[in-house]
Amino acid sequence: MTFIRKIKQRGKIYYAEVENQWIDGKCVQKHIRSLGTDPKNPTNIPIEPTHFSYLSLRLMQGSLTPNDLFEMLENMGQPVKKADLKRLGIHYDFKKKTYSVSLFYQKNSK
Repeated sequence: MTFIRKIKQRGKIYYAEVENQWIDGKCVQKHIRSLGTDPKNPTNIPIEPTHFSYLSLRLMQGSLTPNDLFEMLENMGQPVKKADLKRLGIHYDFKKKTYSVSLFYQKNSK
């Protein structure tokens, strides 16, 4: 069973989805995925290969908009913060053979 863990690091609070496992009589925590600083709206989202092909095709055509991306993620059941999207990262993990999307938002100036 997975749960959300709060991690304090360098004066900031980060969240991660973790799972506890018993290995050799000891409880070991396995990192599933990072949720960033807002657990309700993660910035690193796993996606299916079909969604990956849709995103890469729209990127190559130059017709991908932030609203298209937000709509696709919401249809997947993923909550998304609809703020000013600055960059998009599409990642493929060769070892795990999984795809993920990273969202980078505009920073609020103080």
